[in-house]
Amino acid sequence: MTDHHDCHHQSSHQHSHHHHGDGNLTWAFAVNVLLSVVQVVGGILSGSLALVADALHNLSDAASLLMALIAQKIGRRKPDAKRTYGYKKVETLSAYTNYVVLVLISLWLAMEAITRFFSPEPVAGWTVIWIAVLAVGVNLGTVALTYRGAKESQNVRAAYLHNLGDALSSVGVIIAGVLIVSFDWQWADPLITLIISGYILVHVVREIPVVANILIDGNQDDSLTEKIRSGILSVEGVDGLHHFHVRALDEHRHAIEAHIVMVEGFNADELRAKIKKILQDQYQVDHAFLEIESVDCGERGCHT
Repeated sequence: MTDHHDCHHQSSHQHSHHHHGDGNLTWAFAVNVLLSVVQVVGGILSGSLALVADALHNLSDAASLLMALIAQKIGRRKPDAKRTYGYKKVETLSAYTNYVVLVLISLWLAMEAITRFFSPEPVAGWTVIWIAVLAVGVNLGTVALTYRGAKESQNVRAAYLHNLGDALSSVGVIIAGVLIVSFDWQWADPLITLIISGYILVHVVREIPVVANILIDGNQDDSLTEKIRSGILSVEGVDGLHHFHVRALDEHRHAIEAHIVMVEGFNADELRAKIKKILQDQYQVDHAFLEIESVDCGERGCHT
């Protein structure tokens, strides 16, 4: 009963927060789409690959914001007979898709930039500068809109970090424009494009394993499994532990499956309740499937 109440309270708090963030995500999506259109047109007219690079990153961010919004709404759906754990992992899938798209875009832009070094094209510096200044403002505005949601949701955090990175890349585009206007350094445009692409790739390579790990039912902390194992074994009345698995249901919740060998003379129901309370209080585990055994039956379990 306590487990259900605590889980319901935590879920209600997260749902309330997500409802509040829907409006911010919608506004952030709208302004990023408009900015991307302006940047693409400006990049084509000015001949700036860096501006087009920045536009594509902004467009991918707009797509990630839309995915975040849709995934957040789906994630609030209640569990049903087909998905008894609920739909929260849709948000993790959204974040993963966002990262994969960013990798593909960044690699394509890097190849285009390398080509520009060998076949340079003239760039209209002032057009690049003014549109990039607009982009910095929009990206910083989007960062502000998604800052709160990024603290609670891996899905929103992916979009938040990308917009923060795009704000920095827009600053890089401004620098390229200044160098072209001041010194006619046309190579500055593809160079900045390479730096932007490299920055995004480094960021994604660092983040994508965390998201992928949740999708394959891993847990986020390498040491978490051993900590929980030791915690269970330290409970009075526990003589052994096997068939032990820890997996992430989403970025906030874990599920545990374990066979517990009970010391003779203890009550199975009381021992199970004690272990579940420790798991919830110390390790934020709200789904624990514990089979209590009076003798060690090994990994295959006891058969009657």
